[in-house]
Amino acid sequence: MNVPFKVSCMSVAVASVFMANVVIAADEKAGVIRTESGVDFTPGLNSGLKYDDNITSASESADKIDSWALTVTPAVQAQMQDGNNVYTLEAGLEYGDYFSSSDDNYLDALLKAKSELEFNQSNRMQLEAFYVSGHEDRGSGVFEGTSGALQDEGNTFDILSVGGFYEYGAMTTPARVKLSAKYYAKEYTNFETVTQYRNYADTTLGGTFYYDTQAATSLLVELITVGTAYDEVDPTGKRDSTTNTARVGAEWQATASTEGSVKVGYQAKDFDNADREDFSGLSWDAKVTWKPLTYSSFDFTTGRASKDPNGAGDFIRATSYGVKWNHEWSELFATFIGFNQVTDSYTGIDREDKTKAYQLGINYNVTRWLTLKSGVNINQVDSTDNQFVFDRNVYFINAAMTL
Repeated sequence: MNVPFKVSCMSVAVASVFMANVVIAADEKAGVIRTESGVDFTPGLNSGLKYDDNITSASESADKIDSWALTVTPAVQAQMQDGNNVYTLEAGLEYGDYFSSSDDNYLDALLKAKSELEFNQSNRMQLEAFYVSGHEDRGSGVFEGTSGALQDEGNTFDILSVGGFYEYGAMTTPARVKLSAKYYAKEYTNFETVTQYRNYADTTLGGTFYYDTQAATSLLVELITVGTAYDEVDPTGKRDSTTNTARVGAEWQATASTEGSVKVGYQAKDFDNADREDFSGLSWDAKVTWKPLTYSSFDFTTGRASKDPNGAGDFIRATSYGVKWNHEWSELFATFIGFNQVTDSYTGIDREDKTKAYQLGINYNVTRWLTLKSGVNINQVDSTDNQFVFDRNVYFINAAMTL
């Protein structure tokens, strides 16, 4: 199952991972505590103040709840390098305190471990596991379109993910093969009468063949199969499915001005339940970074794939486009401005959502150990079903601190 991507109410699993990584990134200027055992510790703290003008994603003005909120994210990274092998452990918490809406307070946690192993120039492996205890904002996820009226707190859930890949082939030779596997399970921990039907596990198997050219470019063929199994049978019928994706494309490392990847192919989603409509069609994924100047870059993204809905419907055809401009004005100041659009076309019900998200911000590197970020996220969701229409704007200022 793929959780529908709403920029205005992103899954806290993704948000927690990225927040922790931002705080404890292995930046060359970050303060590192080095120990005699060879383990390096990088502690960090991210604290922020934000104003959210529609916490529960309400469609009607009379139902909107707004509030200032304080977020605090302490995190630590432990890393050890043994020859060509690197072992990393990350842990973090995020606490959110809404001044005018205590029902929306939350405490999330992340624990993540990764091993990057290189046995010789032709054999390498990466293993990764993470656990998230997270939440979804009221009026989002399983309860989207309700304006939070059915909840006295946000949805809470646990996520466990274990996976990795094995790659054969030297980086200096033309051909390489990568085999990957991942298990991802999500289980809700409150509002069980509703959420029990959205507990699921994905089992993913994949293989990619690379052929390297002489221009820092790899041509590729990718095959992925995902088996999705739900813990309980939905009242509308069984939702278990198998999704197969085959794509061809290219990846290229940084050249004078660009780097990225482009994959295009075919995706088929087959339900175990014959009463649900299967899907087959074009699928793509592209991420390209263009750097016309050393201090200025543009990120372009687009994709199309099927995903499971939070509520009614068989599946969603999701098509996304995005662009983001990052510019460093000096060593102290940098700005970013971005736009992302996602169109979700539902099958099994008459519904289509279009989400437009704008982001604008400025980073100020106060000192080596302190960076301030301020900006606004503007979200506009339109739908053929009025109960899912809403606007949501979040104004924020964050302080990221390391030693």
